[in-house]
Amino acid sequence: MLIAELAHHLIDARAATRRPDYRCPACHGPVRLHRGQQVGPYFAHLPASPCRLAGEGETAEHLRGKRQLATFFASWGLTTLERVLPAIQQRADVWVDRATQPVAVEFQCSPLSVHGVTHRTAGYHRLGCYPLWVLGHRYAHQKLNWSLLERFMTWLPRWELCLLFWDVTTNRLRVVHHLYQDAAGRYGGQTTVVGSVAALMVGPTHMVTYPSLDLAAVQRRWTRQLARSAPALRPIQEQVYLTGHHLLGFPLAFATTAITPPFLGRGLLLWRIVFGTWLFATTAPLTQQRVTALAHRSFCLVAAHDQAVRVQVPHLCDHLRTQFLAELTTAGYLRATATGWVICRQPQWRH
Repeated sequence: MLIAELAHHLIDARAATRRPDYRCPACHGPVRLHRGQQVGPYFAHLPASPCRLAGEGETAEHLRGKRQLATFFASWGLTTLERVLPAIQQRADVWVDRATQPVAVEFQCSPLSVHGVTHRTAGYHRLGCYPLWVLGHRYAHQKLNWSLLERFMTWLPRWELCLLFWDVTTNRLRVVHHLYQDAAGRYGGQTTVVGSVAALMVGPTHMVTYPSLDLAAVQRRWTRQLARSAPALRPIQEQVYLTGHHLLGFPLAFATTAITPPFLGRGLLLWRIVFGTWLFATTAPLTQQRVTALAHRSFCLVAAHDQAVRVQVPHLCDHLRTQFLAELTTAGYLRATATGWVICRQPQWRH
């Protein structure tokens, strides 16, 4: 920790001298000042301390980054290092007294579970505070994946869905923004480096573009994965096979190259294939209730989600279902009725 208590006043480790009566601002237990050549001055609890908010094991990156972030966000309002919040039993790395709403900056350099992020985020919300998760080196080199997005993805004006990374060596904020998922399930986003809060408020200065999807390349990749019995595709292939078809022969009516928010698990294309397969294999009347149930069952099979810790996309499955059914109706495969739909013709599977 960077801040300790001395005679009922807070003192920064940079301004402290060695003495035995420093206390933790949270638990009021004794702490000791440490100084080193590689790590700046900091306080640490004595061994076996019962403090629930102890930040032991903090890396040099974390200690250095907290100071840098306090300076970076200073134009938003008065910043306080390691603000102790007794009401929620938490300590914010940097607390910003912003005029419109206080902001708690969490510089996350160590592993933290979904439960941990959820718990701490909920605590800040109870105080009416906006939690801003900023990620360190450990996370900066990870490939975009659902585990990372689920915990730390947020939505900011002009940046839309994004992740924030802090580089202590350059003293810059890297924003991976306009996060998306292509139809084959791969995550992507644009990257912009900003050097000030003013630049963060302005947003990206370059045009956001999304790469096109090569469906032939997707099928080649699926062919290799199916040959290796890849666990991601196996349950989907099994369900398609039970209807007398093969995944690789999906009808062109089910194909899409659309991008989606990054919540679709194995991707929009597989969801449409599964949903479409079950839809046209159904012998019972296609009532609104039955079609909705098939869409949500397909949603679960492709490991899709409609929310993360910080953001949610309500009714995502219903929106995709409505869009897909409208396409099939326009193409003449379905006809809408007062109670649901009837099948006019079957999509052609390829061999």
